[in-house]
Amino acid sequence: MQSNLAYAIEADEVSAGGESSASAQNAPILLHVRFRPDTTVLKIDYCPSDLTPEEWFKRLCARAGGKFATRAGGRGFFRLTPAELEALAAPRAH
Repeated sequence: MQSNLAYAIEADEVSAGGESSASAQNAPILLHVRFRPDTTVLKIDYCPSDLTPEEWFKRLCARAGGKFATRAGGRGFFRLTPAELEALAAPRAH
């Protein structure tokens, strides 16, 4: 019986050897979020300079909430493609 670690290493070796640059460009990006005990956003990745961390989190929740995964310890992350991240980070026309 093979351990999960051995399986993960073999899978990584296979994907690294046969992965095209196009599929690497479409690999998911994880946007990590950390929350304060009062549930406000302490830190969030890829935050556009024109938004506060809280505004960026609310935009992501409104437009990509189904891609958010909650983790223990006041953390979570969004799993987005590069194209999705670019579209979400673009300034919105008023």
